[in-house]
This record gives sequence, structure tokens and C-alpha cells, in this order.
Amino acid sequence: MNISALDRLRLFLRPPGRGLHTNSTGGWYANSVLKKLYGTDSNKEVMAAWEESLQKLRRVEGVVFGIPSDIGAGILRGANLGPIGVRDAYLTKYSSFPKTLVDIGDVIVIPQLLHDEMLNDKQLAASRSELYPNRTVPLPVGPLSIAEALFEALMELNPELKIFMIGGDHSVSWPAMVHCHKRFGDSFGVLHFDAHSDLMESRLGIKYCFATWACHAARLIKPHQMVQVGVRTSTKTKQYWMEKFPLLQVWASEIPGRETEVISEILQYLVKSGVKRIYITNDIDGTDPKYAPATGTPEPNGLGPQFVLGLIAAIRQKFQLIGGDIVEVAPPLSGSRDFSKEKTCEVAADYLHALF
Repeated sequence: MNISALDRLRLFLRPPGRGLHTNSTGGWYANSVLKKLYGTDSNKEVMAAWEESLQKLRRVEGVVFGIPSDIGAGILRGANLGPIGVRDAYLTKYSSFPKTLVDIGDVIVIPQLLHDEMLNDKQLAASRSELYPNRTVPLPVGPLSIAEALFEALMELNPELKIFMIGGDHSVSWPAMVHCHKRFGDSFGVLHFDAHSDLMESRLGIKYCFATWACHAARLIKPHQMVQVGVRTSTKTKQYWMEKFPLLQVWASEIPGRETEVISEILQYLVKSGVKRIYITNDIDGTDPKYAPATGTPEPNGLGPQFVLGLIAAIRQKFQLIGGDIVEVAPPLSGSRDFSKEKTCEVAADYLHALF
């Protein structure tokens, strides 16, 4: 591909909050984030500040970016505004991202698309002409496919980057799994917070979505190097999943009163599995809805934030954290227009901060 890595990033990304196509309505959602991040929402000044962020990529330890796509969800939608909402709450509470990180913006999202594998040649051509006018190179158009290409460009610029991603529905974790496997092979494991197993092979014929990404991840890596925590809603039993995929599942009902023991058991399990590095994917519905109600598939009797934060801290002490994400935050479902103080966004912001 005769396009530099930095130029590909300029094609694949937009400034924070602008990955959504909001030219006629909804653009105001991003303004609060842009003002807190850059001190302005002036387009000229935003573009200059965003470009400055991209120029820092070779010198920083990690990147933050959003994938504002909820087309891979299946029940209630709204996680396309997760990257805006989580950033808004984060910047309100913590003022700025750590100096070792840079926010590179959002993957540009055509909201009807998911992965290029699902598109015919005619649709690929039509979408490419919209996203990349005057380009003849076959660039990706679905948000998951763009994210895969984004990871490749980032690694060309800085192979040591840690990746911190804000979703979007849980399908957006799949490109991160592809990236981690390419980079680390079988030496990494996955800590997965969720109310659901996400271990379906396909859902209504769809290969990559919120309910299937973990199935494909477990087959990409060694399945015993995945730990799922907080599961409580499934058409199958825990025994079924652990026999089909020799991973560790810790159901939410097993944790109350045993928090310290559970954390110790998870650490011991991952050490025995040979894991050296960890990617943490955190579906907000793993957390109980009394703390995080704004999500597409809330389930009662979930995890408490202090347990989640404690496990993240313990993992970081024991293993090399290579990246992580927070997904399925759907701030519009709360009815609030001020995401900076929305309850679910605030909890998600704390989870994101714990990864840094």
C-alpha cells in the first residue's frame, strides 16, 4: 500500500467525537469533549490540535481512540455515543489523559456497516468512494475492518504502543484480538468482564458481533488463556462453556463474600496458563445496573465497581498490560444529554483510568 502509516491514520480517523457522521444533527455531542481536550471546538483549531496528537505517536507509550459503532449490537442501541460519553466523564473527573498517552480520535464509522467480509463488491466500491474520494487503493470501509488496518498503521509508527479503546458495542474488541495475536502470538491472555459469555459462533448468520467476538478470540489464542468474570445470563451452563472452550468462567453469583479469594484464584490460573501479557476487555454490563444502567443488555445481580477495579489493579501488578477497552456504554439510554455526569459514563471513566 503506497500510503504512509501517518496518512492512513488521517484517512481512518477523525478528531475525538467526530467519528460519527453528524453533519446535519447531533454534532453538538462532541463539542463538550473537544473543548475539554483541546480548549476549543473551532474546526480549524481542532484539526490543528488533532494533527499535533498524531505527530506524537512515535514518542508516547500508548494511544486512546474510539470506535463509535453499535451496529454489532443486538438489543438496545446507543453505544455509538460511548466514546463521547466516556471521554466527557473522564475529562470532567481527571482533567486530562496521562502525558504518556495521546488521544488519536475516532475511527470513522458508516453506521450501517460492520466488517468488510459482509459486503459485496458494489457496496465496497460505493462506500470507498464516500470515505476516500480520489483514492484507487482498496481501503477498508467497515469499522471493524478499518480498526484492523488502523492497528497495522499504528504498529508501523510505534511497535511498542499500548492500545486503549472506547466502544462501541463489544464487536469492536475483535480487531484488538487480531492485533494482539499478530503482535504477541500465544503469549497474551484476555481478562473479560461481562454479564454474557459472547461465545456464540455466529448470531443469526453474523460472524462478528457483540455475541461472537469471544468465540473467535478463544480460537485465535489458546482458549485456556481467557478468563471471563461476571457472567450471569446464558442459554448454556457454565459447565457447557468450560467444556467447549477450556477457559475459566467466574459467574457473578460465585463472587459475593469471596472477592479476595476470587482475585487470587484468577491470578493463579493465569500464571499457570503461561500468560505473560494481558489485554482487559470490559463490557459495562458486567457491572450491576444499579451502578451502570445505560447499556444495551443490562442484567441484575452483577459486579460491583470496587471488585472490578481491584481485579484490574491486581492484574496490572502481576502481568504486563498490553491494552484494554471499555465497551457497551450507551449514554443516551439514561435519558441524559449531559454525559459528563451520567452515572454509567462515570463508572466507565474510572475503569478506563484504572487501565492507565
